[in-house]
Amino acid sequence: MSAKLDHRQQQLAAVLTLLSPFTPMIFMGEEWGASTPWQFFTSHPEPELGKAVAEGRAREFAAMDWETDSVPDPQDPRTFQRSKLDWAEVRSGPHSELLGLAKRVIRLRRQLPDITDPRFFDTSAHPDDESRTLSIRRGEVLIMINFSDRPATLRPAGSPDPASGVETLLTVGDVGVDDLAVELGSHSALVARLVPAPVR
Repeated sequence: MSAKLDHRQQQLAAVLTLLSPFTPMIFMGEEWGASTPWQFFTSHPEPELGKAVAEGRAREFAAMDWETDSVPDPQDPRTFQRSKLDWAEVRSGPHSELLGLAKRVIRLRRQLPDITDPRFFDTSAHPDDESRTLSIRRGEVLIMINFSDRPATLRPAGSPDPASGVETLLTVGDVGVDDLAVELGSHSALVARLVPAPVR
């Protein structure tokens, strides 16, 4: 995804993937935004088989109207070398930051019963294509994401009594919470827990 999404968008993808009510599927290096491509490679010892595979890949690309000039030769050792993860990335800048976020989100997933519960009866999702936002409620846990490059104001669907509060668990980007109105800056996210008002 690092070839298609910027750093902040990769952070939003991590929050959504790791906190969804499904088993998270993370591709190799996705948790730190690996910059290395994953290209199809082979090491067939039979030259005729290697040639047939390379030609077959080119035909597949052509059938999908993709540029065939840039199809990596699966038998070329450089295709394999390009596809190897660069483990030094996990210790630097944005890669390290993304990995840290992934670890925090996984920790939340393990700690919150509403997130670890695989059943759907207490889960609701409210997408808004116009504002490019998504609100998910899993039990008392809220996941609110703004995919747009413009700020958005959201109110959690199915909010409890207004006297209740919101405990912020994790944020990405610029986020403000005020009386259950959530202000999300461009490309931002909030993970929070609804907290009942204290009994007086």
